[in-house]
Amino acid sequence: KATSWGMTIDPDIIILKPNAPQTNVYFNGDGWSHRSRCDIQGGVLYAGPIPTDFIVPGANGGNTPNNAGALLQSDGRTIVQGQPFTRCTAGGPATALVRFPNADIYTDGIVGAHGGSGMSSLGGTLRLGELMKGSGPVRHALKINLDSVNYYSGGTPASYRWPAQKADGCAPGCYTGNNPALKMGSLVALNTSVDLDKLGFETEPGRSLAWTFQNYGAYIVDSTAWSVYAIETEQSPDGDYQTQFSQSWGFSLTPSSKDTPWSRDMDRIFLSLSVVDSWNEDIWKQVIASNGNEGAGGGQPLQPWAPPY
Repeated sequence: KATSWGMTIDPDIIILKPNAPQTNVYFNGDGWSHRSRCDIQGGVLYAGPIPTDFIVPGANGGNTPNNAGALLQSDGRTIVQGQPFTRCTAGGPATALVRFPNADIYTDGIVGAHGGSGMSSLGGTLRLGELMKGSGPVRHALKINLDSVNYYSGGTPASYRWPAQKADGCAPGCYTGNNPALKMGSLVALNTSVDLDKLGFETEPGRSLAWTFQNYGAYIVDSTAWSVYAIETEQSPDGDYQTQFSQSWGFSLTPSSKDTPWSRDMDRIFLSLSVVDSWNEDIWKQVIASNGNEGAGGGQPLQPWAPPY
């Protein structure tokens, strides 16, 4: 059980503006050292179309978000990814510490700039307009982070599982969990045997999010490094998910207190999750070949597949 904060987010910096000005992203080595990440400290890591007025604040004090960045190129399909993406002033330099492999939005979308797992900066993110009043349930898998002490303590490569490409650099030493199924990259979900109506949800979005965890699940893609839950959310030129959520529902997505209706709903979800242990690359290939007749783990799909992109 997370004890340090009611709920947290891990912002994914999503820039899908292929006609914006071409902008360089430079190396900055500040990373998670609590320095600002603002200054150019090396050469160009990559480049892409970024609106001139788009700002991603630097790190400060204890606020060192992962900021996995997804930057759509002018071809409309290539995603260049880096972490932690930062741009402290409008029109100023953009920076990152690490560039990760490119992705193509017409392929599987697995790889990306989440440094703990090597998984996508784009897929699985809570996007603007989702989980808002009147929006209906979120109909895709999510991404979450847990404190690394929960992850299985087995050594690399046992520290992660498909579709993760890697584990945290501190692994296995910082992983002290005793569940061999719970690793970086695990798909977790609310079992279909869980009656959501009996969990006592106090908020409408909490109940709706639980439906998504039960019908689609969430992948573990990074570590929080403290005793909190985190969910990946969009920060982009079109807006900030955290701000939109609070405007829609009238309460914070990230309350500090554990004693709020939303915080209690997050405990109800996260403390009820199970690992989908049958989910691996071989089963995934089998499911893909089923043309919609199977879902994650190889059983009957709980929801219809999305149409082709």
